[in-house]
Amino acid sequence: MRIETAEYERMRSWLGYMVLRVFPSDLLTPETDPLAVLDRTASKSPARGRSGLAMAIEDVVELTSGWLTIDVAKCDSELSLKGLPTLTEVRARSSKVVQRVIRSGRITSDEEFFALRNAVEQQGANSEALWTLLTAYETAKTSS
Repeated sequence: MRIETAEYERMRSWLGYMVLRVFPSDLLTPETDPLAVLDRTASKSPARGRSGLAMAIEDVVELTSGWLTIDVAKCDSELSLKGLPTLTEVRARSSKVVQRVIRSGRITSDEEFFALRNAVEQQGANSEALWTLLTAYETAKTSS
């Protein structure tokens, strides 16, 4: 998933809403709150902030993968009322990233890597080809 500059604030708001639904509030300190960490990163490098936001969103998508349909529908309704993308829309967007990686046969960014890894882990896919893509990206990244 790629976060464009023009959509950063809207997607940051989406993350802020979702963080309160997926993380216990007692675990959210200034050091661990994803929004606080994101804001510190973005203040130093807006590009890294967008990348970090995309990764955090992918994590939230993964954390909500086991939600019941009724819970997703309720969340979608609440997000929609706030003028934010629904969880269903964000899941679909995330899936498009995965499909693009599969079509191209290679991972070109950290965002694609985490999207594919999350999809493989969520779905319990044991596709050797997908794991090969993930391993190749990690190997290339550590050797550069």
